[in-house]
Amino acid sequence: MTLGTDSIRYDLYLPASSQPVPLMVVAHGFSRSKANMAGWGRRLADEGFVAAVPTLPAWSDHERNGRAINEMIEWLCTASPHVLRVRKDRLGVMGFSAGGLSSLLAAAENPGIALWIGLDPVDRNGLGAAAAARLQAQAVILRAEPSPWNDNGNAAAIEHALEGRCRSVRIAGAIHIDAEWPTDWLAELACGHSDERKRAAFAAEAVAALKSALMPTDAQESEVTTGEVSSLPGKAPSDRQDQ
Repeated sequence: MTLGTDSIRYDLYLPASSQPVPLMVVAHGFSRSKANMAGWGRRLADEGFVAAVPTLPAWSDHERNGRAINEMIEWLCTASPHVLRVRKDRLGVMGFSAGGLSSLLAAAENPGIALWIGLDPVDRNGLGAAAAARLQAQAVILRAEPSPWNDNGNAAAIEHALEGRCRSVRIAGAIHIDAEWPTDWLAELACGHSDERKRAAFAAEAVAALKSALMPTDAQESEVTTGEVSSLPGKAPSDRQDQ
């Protein structure tokens, strides 16, 4: 697709159902591509979501990538060949590492986005923390152990800026690239051997958050409408560990 001056290649993963379903845009990490998040696209489609996985236009311009994500959402909801497959009132974004930052910047500027999930996200120059202070969406951060590859866990600054409005989960023993799906030998050479059990834990937590926020049961929707819920799923902070 062409968005402004950017031409973006993307893969779209569609669920078996032809009914309108929630849309998730999944962003890759620094110097990576849509190929490194293909596993997420397949898993989300299997779970009933439309998943759009782009190769972002900029190498390190996170704000430009955030704008591209929002332009992509607009196009998918209004002009793409798959408009009728998307529920425009159920939008979410998810990103790994620097893609977590780009997707957070997108969510902070787009009130139509209901959920942001950071897959061991990183901040750069305080951009993420500043965006988090403006974020209206539900927020979930899934963290690996601190390491040089996640800037020693600097997503803590994003979490702090959300002031208790973020659900944070540490996947115990996970390394940074366990949140990338699939990773590759080059990343493992730098970061260490990736663990499929930890990757499955990231996926289980992400899918649970997505279904809670974007696929609520009829009972949950009724409770939200009548104001009977004191804390929406995904809002309360926590530090659960995968065993």
